[in-house]
Amino acid sequence: MSKLLLTVDHQFKRTPDGQVWVKTVYGYDFWKRYLEVFDSVRVACRVEDVESIEEKMLIASGDRVEFFPLPQYRGAKEYVLRYADIRRSVKGVADDCSCAIFRIPSPIANLVQNEVLKAGLPWATEIVNDPWDNFSPRVFKSVFRPIYRIHFTHQVKKYARTANGASYVTQFALQERYPSYAKLHGEDDKHFENYYSSIDLKEDYFWREREFNPNKEQFTIVHVNSCVTDFSKGHNVVIKVVKKLRDEGMNVRVLFVGDGPKREYFEKMAEQLGIADYVSFTGLLSGAASVREKLIESDILVFPTLGEGLPRTVIEAMAVGLPCLSTPVNGIPELLEQEDLIEQSNMDGFARRAKMILTDENINKIVGDRNIKKAQQYLNTVINERRTLFYSRLKKLCQTFHRT
Repeated sequence: MSKLLLTVDHQFKRTPDGQVWVKTVYGYDFWKRYLEVFDSVRVACRVEDVESIEEKMLIASGDRVEFFPLPQYRGAKEYVLRYADIRRSVKGVADDCSCAIFRIPSPIANLVQNEVLKAGLPWATEIVNDPWDNFSPRVFKSVFRPIYRIHFTHQVKKYARTANGASYVTQFALQERYPSYAKLHGEDDKHFENYYSSIDLKEDYFWREREFNPNKEQFTIVHVNSCVTDFSKGHNVVIKVVKKLRDEGMNVRVLFVGDGPKREYFEKMAEQLGIADYVSFTGLLSGAASVREKLIESDILVFPTLGEGLPRTVIEAMAVGLPCLSTPVNGIPELLEQEDLIEQSNMDGFARRAKMILTDENINKIVGDRNIKKAQQYLNTVINERRTLFYSRLKKLCQTFHRT
């Protein structure tokens, strides 16, 4: 029996009936990709015991999935204050496991890895974003920022070059900055590399019925970010783009999909700019189908992010034929053409390109068709093949790996 130990840097909630819940991404369906290869999965993550949950949360627990709860903490200060408890809590996390995968960067991965190495288990890493960019001064405002940036960049570099297997959400970008053992020394039976997005994009998600209408009463710009916590995803830029386009006579609005502590700030910003009636938030949506509906109803995605691995948001928008504008960071240039990549600080550039796409039928069609074609490369059938190969190679090591 093969049991995979998986670390996830996310916050989960557990109700008195033992069910585990999560706001986004890591619902039970997420674990199925691992269960296609491994007999069971143990998830090491932060778990908070609660009496009840918020509406629209996803069920994370289910058949063949167990949770190894670690103490709850939020931010660097709480992590430091609870470090001793967290360190004690990981004892035994690797018991009965066959191998491990660390989704990084992650503050808990190092503690769990110590247990994995003691147990002599083969292990792999899934590199899901770039800490050097995500903790840059432009993105992350905190006194701990330099420590975070150095620590997690070192973590990802070290894991990539020492893991048995390294996978990346990008095809090229993250591999250049964080080369794997296989890339540095050559692939062998115990060291391998692959790439795949964490997206689960099915054929029925695609939508090819978008029609150009330059005379619409109102155009909708959409932006998707499930947890609105800071400026890194460019909410402020999009609001300024709406202001500029409206000043130029275009009837546009923005729909922000998501919710979070910074929402009120951005709503007040829109009010101060005199465009509060044209800026709205959906709040937390229940799943991919609800997000898809909002994307289909919109006319263009504007996503001025400062740091990503490979954003699911952009791929999902492309799959429904939506023109997309974003920034030239990390893996995004693997998705969009140069003319649709704009520096976050260039608000005028976003406004100019958005206006061009919304008013020119030829450009609109070219961009929309191109995006659908590109998104086809991220179909779950395509991604799953590479992902399953990666997991299967790790599972094979479980049978041959010599424990030390």
